[in-house]
Amino acid sequence: MLAASRLGAVVTLLPPGSMRDDLMYFLGTSKTALVFTDEGTVDEVTAACKAIGLSAKNILRFDGSRDETNSLQNLRQRGESLYPSSYTKSWEPKYYEASPCAFLSWSSGTTGKPKAVQISHANVISQLRQISALTPPNRRRTVLGVLPFYHITGLVHLLHLPIVLEQQMVIMAKFDMKQMMETVVRFKCDELWLVPPLLIRLLNDKSAQGYDLSFVKQFNTGAAPLADQVIAQLARKFPTVAVRQAWGMTETTSCLTVTPPNLSTWSNASKVGKLVPGTEIRVVDPDTGEDVAAGNVGEIWAKGPQVTMGYLDRPKETAASYLEDGFFKTGDLGSIDNEGFITIHDRIKEMIKVRGHAVAPAELEDLLHGHPKVKDAAIIGIPDDYSGETPRAFVVLAGGVHGRPEVVKELQEFVAARKAKHKRLSGGVEFMDQIPKSPSGKILRRVLKASWKEKMESQRAKL
Repeated sequence: MLAASRLGAVVTLLPPGSMRDDLMYFLGTSKTALVFTDEGTVDEVTAACKAIGLSAKNILRFDGSRDETNSLQNLRQRGESLYPSSYTKSWEPKYYEASPCAFLSWSSGTTGKPKAVQISHANVISQLRQISALTPPNRRRTVLGVLPFYHITGLVHLLHLPIVLEQQMVIMAKFDMKQMMETVVRFKCDELWLVPPLLIRLLNDKSAQGYDLSFVKQFNTGAAPLADQVIAQLARKFPTVAVRQAWGMTETTSCLTVTPPNLSTWSNASKVGKLVPGTEIRVVDPDTGEDVAAGNVGEIWAKGPQVTMGYLDRPKETAASYLEDGFFKTGDLGSIDNEGFITIHDRIKEMIKVRGHAVAPAELEDLLHGHPKVKDAAIIGIPDDYSGETPRAFVVLAGGVHGRPEVVKELQEFVAARKAKHKRLSGGVEFMDQIPKSPSGKILRRVLKASWKEKMESQRAKL
C-alpha cells in the first residue's frame, strides 16, 4: 500500500468477505489493474476478474501462485533480477496534478450501489496532522488493530496513524472475541479501537470475562451512539480508562470531531467530542439550508482539509453533497453546545450500521427484487446488542407463494450467497401485503420501524 502511494498509484481496499458480484462492481468501477489477495478470497477474486476481463496474471497472491495467478514472491524476484541489491536506481514518482487521488474508499449510499470516495494524499496527511495535534507527546502505546482496514477508520487510524505516533500495532487476521481478549492480554494492548457493539460485548459476552485489563488506558470508539445505560455499565467496569469518542465518515477521511485528551471521560461519552483543528461546521435546517439557532438540532455541514475530493464518476451525487463553498453535507442531525461539544441525534441518511459497516437498504432491496418469489421488498435496520444494527427484510411475495418458514430461509440464503456477512438478513424476514410508500413511491421506513417496534413492545408485554 505504501509502495503504491509512493508510485502515485491509487489504492482501493475491499471487504474480504465480498462475493463475486460485489467484487465485479468494485473492481470494474475503480478500473483496477492489479489485485492483491490471499487463499481465503482468491476463488471469488479470480471469478470476478475473469468476468470483467482482467487477466489472472494481474492477480498477485500473498501465499504463492496457483493456476494462472501470479504471486508477490514472483514480483519481488523479478524486481531483484532487474535491480540487484547493490544497485539502487533513483526515481521520482509522477503525480498527476489534476488527479491527486491516493485511495478509493467505498461509501454506501441510499440509492443502492456503494460509491467510490476519492481520497487525496493531502486528505490523509491532514487527518494525521489533526489527530496528532490532539495526542499528547510521547504516547507510544500498543494499539489493537481489530477494525477492518478497508474501512476509513482502519485505513487512516490503524494503517497510518501508529507510524506517525511511533506506536506499535497488533493486528488480528480474523476477528474472534476470545482470541481478541487473549491478544489484548498477551501483548498488553493499552489502547483499543472498538466500535460500540464490541464495547457492549466486553460487558455481556461470556468469552470476554475473566481477563485482567487493568493495563488498558484508553478506548477509542465511534460509528454508532452509546446508550446511557451502556455508558454507565462501562464506567463501573472500567472507571480509570479514558474513552475517546469520534465522529466522521468516509467522505471526511474519518474524523471531524474527537474528544480532547483532558476531556476523555465517561461523563462525556454520549457526545462525539469537539471539532478537530482546521475544521468548521454549520448546523442548518435540512429543508432550507438556513442556520438554526445556537444549541438547536439541524443537519451538520462540515468544511476542512480532510473533506475528500468527491465520488468517482458520480458528478450529480458529488454536486449534491460537496458544495461549491467547500462544505460537505454529512446527512447527520446534530447540535453543538456552548462548550463546543457536538452531539449526534439521528441520521437523515438511511444507511444501516452493522458492526461499524455501512449497509445500504436499496442494495439489498435490489437484490431481493431479483428473486422470483419476491414482488416487492424493503429493508430497515433493527437494534442488535452485538452488531449495533442488523438488516431486516419486509417482503411482499409473488402471487401464489405462501410465507412459510422455508421461504424465509430461502431468501436469507439467497442474500448470504451473494453478499458479505454484515449485509445478511440477520434481523429476519417479515411478510406483508404491501410496502408502505409515499405518493412519490419512496419507501416509508419510519412506518416499518414503528410497526416493528410496536410488535416488539407487544411481545414483551405478554411475557
